[in-house]
Amino acid sequence: MAKNGKKKSSGSGFIWGLLLGMITGAILAILFAPQTGEETREQLSEQSIELRRRGLEGYQQLAAQLRERYGDAFAQGREAYARTKDEVLSRYNKAKNAE
Repeated sequence: MAKNGKKKSSGSGFIWGLLLGMITGAILAILFAPQTGEETREQLSEQSIELRRRGLEGYQQLAAQLRERYGDAFAQGREAYARTKDEVLSRYNKAKNAE
């Protein structure tokens, strides 16, 4: 969470929306383009390569974001564990010395 109490925006929703928009636009352009079937197949082949490349880039970005978030959450968990452990030991020692 950010200091002002709002969650950080990851941008992954934007990336997926952008990819979906590009795919939809490509399909519509192909369907309504005035060209032969052979030209359309060639264009589909070329665009599928580009879409695959972009999809892989999007996947890699999303995977990197997830690894970063996992690392952050793991670090926060360790910090919380250490604080709790220290507090429990402190209270135990105080109670033990009070006897």
